[in-house]
Amino acid sequence: RGNLISSDHMASAHVGELPKPQLSNPEQIIAKLKLDEPYAHQTECRNIRGSAVLMAPTGSGKTEAALLWAVSQGASRLYYTLPFQASMNAMEKRLTEDEKNEQDKITREAPFKGQVGLEHSRSTLAYYRRLFYENENADPKQVTKAAKWLKNLAELNYYPVRVLSPYQLLKAPYRLKGYETLLTDCYGAAFVFDQIHAYEAARLAKILALVKHLRENYNAKFLVMSATLPKILRESLKDALGNYTLVTASDDLYREFRRHELVLRDGELLSEENLDHIADIARGGQTVLVCCNTISRAQTAWKELGRRLDGQVRVELLHGKFNGKDRLEKEQIVRDATGSRSTARATSIVLVATQVVEVSLDIDLDTIFTDPAPLEALLQRFGRVNRRRKKGIVPVCVFREPIPEKPRPYEPELIRAALDILEEQNGNQIDEAQVSAWLDRVYERPEVAEPWLTTYQREYQEFTETALMNLRAFQSDEHLEELFYQAFESVDVLPEDLYIKYLDARERSPIEASQLLVPLHYTMFGRLKAEGRGYTDEEGKLKLVKVYYDSEVGLDLNRQSQEKIEDW
Repeated sequence: RGNLISSDHMASAHVGELPKPQLSNPEQIIAKLKLDEPYAHQTECRNIRGSAVLMAPTGSGKTEAALLWAVSQGASRLYYTLPFQASMNAMEKRLTEDEKNEQDKITREAPFKGQVGLEHSRSTLAYYRRLFYENENADPKQVTKAAKWLKNLAELNYYPVRVLSPYQLLKAPYRLKGYETLLTDCYGAAFVFDQIHAYEAARLAKILALVKHLRENYNAKFLVMSATLPKILRESLKDALGNYTLVTASDDLYREFRRHELVLRDGELLSEENLDHIADIARGGQTVLVCCNTISRAQTAWKELGRRLDGQVRVELLHGKFNGKDRLEKEQIVRDATGSRSTARATSIVLVATQVVEVSLDIDLDTIFTDPAPLEALLQRFGRVNRRRKKGIVPVCVFREPIPEKPRPYEPELIRAALDILEEQNGNQIDEAQVSAWLDRVYERPEVAEPWLTTYQREYQEFTETALMNLRAFQSDEHLEELFYQAFESVDVLPEDLYIKYLDARERSPIEASQLLVPLHYTMFGRLKAEGRGYTDEEGKLKLVKVYYDSEVGLDLNRQSQEKIEDW
């Protein structure tokens, strides 16, 4: 059924001849990526046939290792999965566009030009932006049509390489429309799961249950990679992957990639004394990352540091509650000022951010001041500092407070365990080769391991029984589809403050208008509705919120919108 539907849809769309996959020539990939002297873990990945787990330090070429593994499997399809949309957009660009230097000379050839489809909830918008970037004078209606066409090609299984989130794959067991074509396309494919540590236990359980199902029933092969993997996660991977090869970077490489000295600081980031200290560091000419665990804390830190620096140093705020247009502009500002490949790096800038900074941006700052967080999150934050290792060993500063009372966004026990480990390492250089052992100690604690395992095993069993064991063709299920959207999809809302701008943009293109929408968790929108601050328009399509928004601070849930639609 999957093959029939896919053939029918592609024929109806007149897609023409399908692109010939370039997934079986390691030498070609090596030449394109300029891997003249590959690391040992990259060579080992190339020589593996079958599933593997890769552990290597941040910045040591894990993506290149993954591509070498993929083109050595004899697969006709490659699915490259990532946890965040910004990461997916960047990876799709990395796989399809040449890298050039200041003289416009190609320094690295795109490995899969014309071969890659992008699939996430906002991929049409990503295509739309790129097309306008290529021709800023283009007709919005024509660009809208072209962006939708590219999105449709990805959904038609046209491209041999796909960059997507694991949640796109989970549409199959939840039996969303067209699930048979997705499963058909998965047969014999190679899958790369990047940043596997980024998923909490409930979602990870579903992902790994699907991995096991595809391995056992669809002849699929998998590469899972991360800078760090605790034993509790390695055991889960063993069940999902079956027999796999573990690839780890050498101790010498881990030593070579040391670049951080841990500094624990008393008190909390938002204290007057600590904010004064951070401002002084910025005035001294350093680029500074300030990382907060919640949006409200980040907004406060941005406001206070901006007041202290008073235009002497640029202070930018980045979190997950900006609309697409503002977030894109902010990310570009930050990349231009601090990007690891930027040619116009700032002498000084302060980036105040939440967890969005952990894996979504290729940036390289001089130092960091961060709220306490679980060990995995802190290590990802550190990875945005001294990324190119141009400054020797630099301090990464973690505050001892606050430890939250409630498990949002992190379990308090995970933060306490991380701080206990870090106390022992205070003042030392961070050796990433030891991080997995540190994580093992964290997850050996009963107060950490038992809730994690209970959640993981419950979700794994429930998902297997309700979605995988009964997976058959011709059996779409509206109930399962609703469960999928509740579990994985955020909703896009329009702050009332942007309503007029939205109407104006919609006249030009509905995709352009969608850039003004802000992602909000399914349950948060429900809470705002209950408070009378969230509603759906008369057509039942547009969700609006009576919440303050501007391009500098983003969505501020603690404040009402400045203007009401009825005022217009």
